[in-house]
Amino acid sequence: MSIKNLFVMCLLSGVAGAIQVCTSGDCQSGSIAGPYSASQTAEYTHANLQRCSGSACGTGFNGTNQIEGIDAMQDIGGAYQFFDQTLNIDANIAVGPAISGQHAQVLEWTNTRNIQAFDKVTGEPVYSISGGTYGDPRSVINLFNSSTQPECTANGGNVQVIYDRLDDVFVINRRVTYTVGAISHYAWCLSISSASDLSNSKTNWYSYEYKMDSAIPCLPASSGCTSGTNYYYYPDWPRIGTWSNGFYITFDLTDPTDFYLQAGFEACQLDREDMVKGLTANPMTCYTYTVPSSPSLIHSVDVADIDSPTGPAAGEPEYFLSIVNPSNAQQNKNGQGVCTTQSLTNVCSSDQLALFTWGSNGLTGPTLLTVNPYTPSCYDTSSSGSETNTECVPVPTTNVAHMGEYGHRSCGDYGPPCVDSLGDRMANRLTYNNLSSTTGGPNGEFLTASHVVMESTSNQRSGIRYYILQVSNGAASVLVNSGGVAGPADLQDPNDTLFYFMPSAALDMNGNLGITYTTSGAYCSTCQTQPNPAVNFVVLPWESTTTDTPTLIIQGAGDEENTLHWGEYAATQIDPGDNLTFYGVGEYFNTSQTGKTACSTPANDCYTWQTRIFRGQYGNGFKKLVVK
Repeated sequence: MSIKNLFVMCLLSGVAGAIQVCTSGDCQSGSIAGPYSASQTAEYTHANLQRCSGSACGTGFNGTNQIEGIDAMQDIGGAYQFFDQTLNIDANIAVGPAISGQHAQVLEWTNTRNIQAFDKVTGEPVYSISGGTYGDPRSVINLFNSSTQPECTANGGNVQVIYDRLDDVFVINRRVTYTVGAISHYAWCLSISSASDLSNSKTNWYSYEYKMDSAIPCLPASSGCTSGTNYYYYPDWPRIGTWSNGFYITFDLTDPTDFYLQAGFEACQLDREDMVKGLTANPMTCYTYTVPSSPSLIHSVDVADIDSPTGPAAGEPEYFLSIVNPSNAQQNKNGQGVCTTQSLTNVCSSDQLALFTWGSNGLTGPTLLTVNPYTPSCYDTSSSGSETNTECVPVPTTNVAHMGEYGHRSCGDYGPPCVDSLGDRMANRLTYNNLSSTTGGPNGEFLTASHVVMESTSNQRSGIRYYILQVSNGAASVLVNSGGVAGPADLQDPNDTLFYFMPSAALDMNGNLGITYTTSGAYCSTCQTQPNPAVNFVVLPWESTTTDTPTLIIQGAGDEENTLHWGEYAATQIDPGDNLTFYGVGEYFNTSQTGKTACSTPANDCYTWQTRIFRGQYGNGFKKLVVK
């Protein structure tokens, strides 16, 4: 792979190496390299998946505007007709509009391959397997050609679904791993609906594959992709967004020869204009951001996705945003490494976000935005390299003796484990809104974002930090920043007990910020209902400094005990039909997921996860919505 361009920047002026001491913030000398390119391997047009018809298709909306989404143990029309052998999931949704003469749907995906569309009026599932009478989720690999796109028919990979507002189509974004001669290689697989109505038999899916060998850099230890057991960085944590001049994807560059530590990230632009028509697509173009030694303080970057009827002006650059993990500038070092070994009264913290843009000169940045100081949730400074361990969210079955204070390894190392907070990264998603109000509402362009932060050093209790950034032509300013002396407080338990995590934020047309999130806690001896993980929703009204009363969506009655992962792609979406209705999805359990062995066949304790989809408009506590 040849590097055609190299952009090197110091994140603070004058810091070109370790000569000058950094007094605060991130002073890593990151570099942007590229462009790299990956050509389309194959394009395939697939007919729509079979529609379910009849009274046995499944249940729809209940009286509280909720749908039971894809569940691990769905028994629809026969024993284990659908059964997903996955211990953890990444539930995600996209929402289409109601268009005259057509039906409208919510599309849900769960790791590693299953999708289902739900009718927005009835809530009933759309897709079915053979027979067409039971609403069974379908495998996304059915949308790819086994002859010309065999890599994309592999069972695995992270997926995200979005609704492309510019073209009124659904997009499925998927990374897969395949091997050649025992060496892992990676492919990018995208499938795009030809129309917004997923129940219409005339709707097709345009599926594309890109093999990424020419786009993902070789590992430093591979001698130019010629030696060792791994040649390429592993592309983790994929994201996708719609922009005026393409689809943009981002993913982490993690090193499989160094405990999968993040060396940085990669961003790529894809040919949206041709792909939404099912035409041969131009090659994708990619740039990387990396630091000389892992881990990078900047990684897991979110990419802006248009979430309003009006998109960006022609020529406006795409936006990318991440947190900046705490640097060792706090320890009077040069700020090029992670912060370690701090005390309960002197915690590692950061006061920066990193903004990148992609305009006419490709990827540029970062611009460092100053925000209220925060400590990433579950930040582990017990040993070198442990800072990426972000597991400390307890469930009622977690042994409280294994719940450490700040700076120590916590319950994620023990069984039954606690849950990963993902405190070292931005949460899904980075929304872009171009809004215009004549009644005192928002005017301008805005990004929304959120992440999980530590609220208490004694038990590492977590809360949610959230932002609204105002942007224009590549520049950004912080409009709303929770967690400070002024402005709204972080989203956290007022009783100092529950852990808040897995947020996803979105903005309605009136500027109200809606946040889906999960709560969980340790065993409570005096509680009538144990604090098993629950799905919640709350709204910060436009120009308010206080969130409204939270709404409990679904209270779980069980725990995830056989893995530390949770629904890592939790999503809040805005209905593109009215730009007022929030849709969200979250994970929960009614039966604890405890099995860890003999899970190759259906077992009640191995796979018990459930998902819940909900909707509502902001009124009085989010509860003044009449079912449509």
